[in-house]
Amino acid sequence: MLKQGRQRVTTLGLLIRDLTPAVEFGWPGRAFVFLLMVGVPLLSLLQPDDGDQPLPPRQALYISAIVGVWILAALSGLVLWAEEIAPSLVGLHAPALAAFLIWTGAATIGTLAGNFAISRGAAGLGIKESRLTYHLMPRNRGERWSFFAVSASAGFCEEFTYHGFLLAGLTGWLSNGWLAAVVANLAFGVLHGYQGQAGMIRAFLMGYVLCLPVILGAGLWPAIAAHSLVNVLLGLGLWKWMVPEEEWRRVTDSTD
Repeated sequence: MLKQGRQRVTTLGLLIRDLTPAVEFGWPGRAFVFLLMVGVPLLSLLQPDDGDQPLPPRQALYISAIVGVWILAALSGLVLWAEEIAPSLVGLHAPALAAFLIWTGAATIGTLAGNFAISRGAAGLGIKESRLTYHLMPRNRGERWSFFAVSASAGFCEEFTYHGFLLAGLTGWLSNGWLAAVVANLAFGVLHGYQGQAGMIRAFLMGYVLCLPVILGAGLWPAIAAHSLVNVLLGLGLWKWMVPEEEWRRVTDSTD
């Protein structure tokens, strides 16, 4: 019995270990951490809301999203270069193939399941999705290809910026990756404020799921792949399963 007990403790220790990358930034890195924590999320709240005004064309929104996330990723890389910190030190290192596939699959399934539960739960509680959330979903083949480009860009850039750069900086300050992930994903949730209250809750919790490969030592690539794959699957039509049909039909009829 004692041996079995020790084995359980060892297994539990492996599951809750903290292998989150941690860096100590100088002033350029600290300033950018503040921008990611406060400035960028607040700016995202200024995007079109649920008023009666017409929403911008989807293709224009896709281009804007791609440019925006790549600017953030480029600035993150520039700050790392200025601080003489290799990208691998914030989690951008390649895991073994088996670990990559396992973590990508687990994060994808966990994120999709969480998306479904949160979206359905919010709908049941009367928490509405924003019009923009539905409006962003592609309606035809041309828009789907553009949306796939958005999905890949968001998958890489948001993970590198928020679950790489920001998470590593916060872990270096807080000395705890699990806690740092909570703080980083509070900002990540507000970053998705254009999706309404349900969207912010969903982004916060699903962002934490995507952090797990980073915290447990597999790095950013499984999170990047899972994030991109989830977005692609939603763009292929899976988003219609996330909320009751009458809800998304009502909103899409008012936006198209």
